[in-house]
Amino acid sequence: MSSKNHTIQQAREFLKQEALKEISEISDFTLFKTRVFCVIAKYGLQLDAKREEIFSGDEWSKPDSIKILIKKIEQFLDRHIK
Repeated sequence: MSSKNHTIQQAREFLKQEALKEISEISDFTLFKTRVFCVIAKYGLQLDAKREEIFSGDEWSKPDSIKILIKKIEQFLDRHIK
């Protein structure tokens, strides 16, 4: 049972890292919000994102806030990738 839990944890971490990798590869900030939405939708988490208002806030319009946004997305993925 312990190895099964370990495997599930590894799979969750892998999915989270893959999502973050896709998001972090965006070089054009004007496409960042759309790309984040697409990645979140790919995992079926768009309703959770809407409930948590992930896409609200002024930081989505400020390119210098990208690190804050990525951290916010990482925390969201930690809570919702199961």
